[in-house]
Amino acid sequence: MLPAHTAIYTRDMSDNAFEVPLNEADGHLPDVITAAAERHTIAYLTDQGRRVAAIVPADEAWYWTPGWQAAEAEADADAREGRTRVFATADGLFAEFDTVRGDVGE
Repeated sequence: MLPAHTAIYTRDMSDNAFEVPLNEADGHLPDVITAAAERHTIAYLTDQGRRVAAIVPADEAWYWTPGWQAAEAEADADAREGRTRVFATADGLFAEFDTVRGDVGE
């Protein structure tokens, strides 16, 4: 359950992220961190309406690393350009993995 006063910081956003003005976070940062962790979402700290920092739950921080974000951008580009394949079965998908890795016949 979220701390009762955390709801005042929340703005409805489609991705469940929420924003906290820096002047309101003062003295409540542990509550903001707890809310982000419990909701599995990002808490953005704002200064005059501009996002200046983000609190990301530790178990989800991998997603925001430069390497992962580059891979996400590459996957998005592949999808936009039609560089995707559909497999009829999971076996077909895994057979393709084996082929790409060079594990065919092992």
